[in-house]
Amino acid sequence: MEKVSLPLPEIRCLSKQEAASYLGIGVTLLSELDIPFVKLGRRCLYDRVDLDIWIEEYKQCEHGRAKKEAIWPKPKKVSTEGKIPASGGLQQSSQTAKEYAKVLGLKTGKMPKHC
Repeated sequence: MEKVSLPLPEIRCLSKQEAASYLGIGVTLLSELDIPFVKLGRRCLYDRVDLDIWIEEYKQCEHGRAKKEAIWPKPKKVSTEGKIPASGGLQQSSQTAKEYAKVLGLKTGKMPKHC
């Protein structure tokens, strides 16, 4: 007869690193937030139940959820006031290539024609 092994239950108390990973944040931010923990000796353990409760409460408060206005701002009306930008025609050449060649010490004069 084969032995059937049951999966172990999930660990309820998490270390600081595990709790930060569980919430999807860094350890430094976890330390700065007012999240309840249990002190066992020198260790700080975070209960999954407390983390779940804390995140639900955080979502309900003002700074936990972004307001709809902040997420979907109304676009500003932009008008050209009847002016349409010109297109086509001669355009001034950029001096960037010449300046780049000058810095590199390259000659920027006109190339002689080959016969």
